[in-house]
Parts: sequence; structure tokens; C-alpha cells
Amino acid sequence: MGAATFWLFRALNKSHSALISYPIEFVFNVDSTVVMNSLPTTIKIDVSSGGWNLFRRTLIFSIDPIKVELDNPSEVNFLTKSFLSPIVEDQLKGLTINYIVTDTLFLSIERKITKQMILKVDSLSLPLEEDYQLMSNITIQPDHVVLTGPKSIINSFESDFYITLDENNIDEDFNGRVEVPIVFEDLIQSYPSEVNVSFEVDKFKNVKIGVPIILQNFPSNRVTTLLDSIVDVTYRVKESFKEDFSSEDFYVVLDYDFLKTDSLGVPVLIKYPDTLRIVNIDSQKVRFRYENEE
Repeated sequence: MGAATFWLFRALNKSHSALISYPIEFVFNVDSTVVMNSLPTTIKIDVSSGGWNLFRRTLIFSIDPIKVELDNPSEVNFLTKSFLSPIVEDQLKGLTINYIVTDTLFLSIERKITKQMILKVDSLSLPLEEDYQLMSNITIQPDHVVLTGPKSIINSFESDFYITLDENNIDEDFNGRVEVPIVFEDLIQSYPSEVNVSFEVDKFKNVKIGVPIILQNFPSNRVTTLLDSIVDVTYRVKESFKEDFSSEDFYVVLDYDFLKTDSLGVPVLIKYPDTLRIVNIDSQKVRFRYENEE
């Protein structure tokens, strides 16, 4: 042990060269920027010095890292060895810097910005139970979200920010908290993270009714006979709606001015009750024929 200790002390008193990985730290305004990718933490340097000095500068855990100040970090994409060399030499006094092994340090830092966006819910994507429909406006409180994060991501968002409901088969009026979904959660902050969404729904049913076809603008000097005189009209109405509609509440015409053949035509629904939300007509062609007046 004595011989080994003597040999170690003699070795440490000599000058040595070594390839070391030295810690590096970047100093910049972290409040106004966002680090997109992890920053380099070490730099490889070939150095020469006395053994004791090398031991102290490389093996002691409390060594101070090389500090690199960045005045405009969002404008710097990389640092070359020619840029780093004077900084390293200045901060590692007592070590002879033979050369910097690390060729380039790549940085990805962006300016932090804030953007206010209007919150919306796509009414067509509401997860409603079958036969239920939206009966009111969708209210969102608060109706906006403030996003803070890197400029490139924040500017990629449109002015409207859509949220979705984590619900299924809604069959009653809705009033609840909904999370504001944020991608890149490690880079973006949002406020608020939740909003209150409310709207009304009601159940609807389909009703089919036969409506007679009225001839319009046909020549008065020819008798026209409809071979298909009734057309089906389907409408949706609240299941709780008690009023019944009759065929007289609907007006379906076959207009001579829009015929394309002398035997077939497409009827058109031109009037129906205002209280109905969705009305469809069986648009298949109907047959008719002309007969000379006697």
C-alpha cells in the first residue's frame, strides 16, 4: 500500500493530457423562452495540466460548469467550437486547452408568446343518443382560452379552438365541466384548463305522411292525368309534440315549367309548417300522361 501510494503521488505531480467531458450550462432568460429539445450538458475537451489539477477539475463532483451566456437564445441554432473556444479557455484557467473535441452544439430554443383563442364545440360532433337533437345554442364559460408556449406552435393554431365532450349517448340537457385539450403539454400552458359547457337536447321521431301532388302551369288545353298522385313526406318532430299535422299542412307541386320529359316529373315541396325542423320529400319521379280534351 505504501508503494502504491508513493507511485500515485509521483504520478499526480507530473503533467498529463486527458480527454474530458466537462459540464456546460447555458444562461438565458428562461421566463421568455421555451426549450424545445434538451440542451447539451457536456462538452468534450482535450486538456493538459498537472495531475493534481486534472484530478481536482475532473473528478470532484462540485466543479463549476462552463457557463455560456445567450443574449438572444431564440436566434441561436448552434454554437461552433470557434465560438466556444475563448469561453472555455477563460473559465478553465489552470488547464491548457489543447483543442475542443466537440465540433458543434445544437440548440433549440424558441421565444415564448401568448395567444387568446375562442373556444367552440362542433355541434355536428356532439355524442347524442340516437334520435336526439340539439335544441339550443352551446354555451361555454369562459368562452376563451389563453395559450402560452413556443412561437412556432402557438402561431400554428387557428383563432378558434375546438373542444370535445368526453361523453357518450347524451339523452338529456347537458351542463358540466369539460377539459380543454392541449397538445404538447410539456411545452404549452393553458388557462383555464377546464370550462363549463351547457346546452339543451330533445328526442325526435320521424313521421311519414302522404301528400297529394298539385299540378302547376300545365297547359289548359290538355287534360293531364297523374299516375302517381300521392308523394310521401317525412318530417322530424319532438317526441313530446302533441299536435298532429295533416296533408293540408303541406303543399307539393309538379311544375310544368321544370319538366324534362313528357311523362315523368319530380315533385317539389314548397310549403310546410314552420315548427318542423327537418322535412324530406320522396323525390322519385312521378308519372303522368296527357289526354286530348273531347
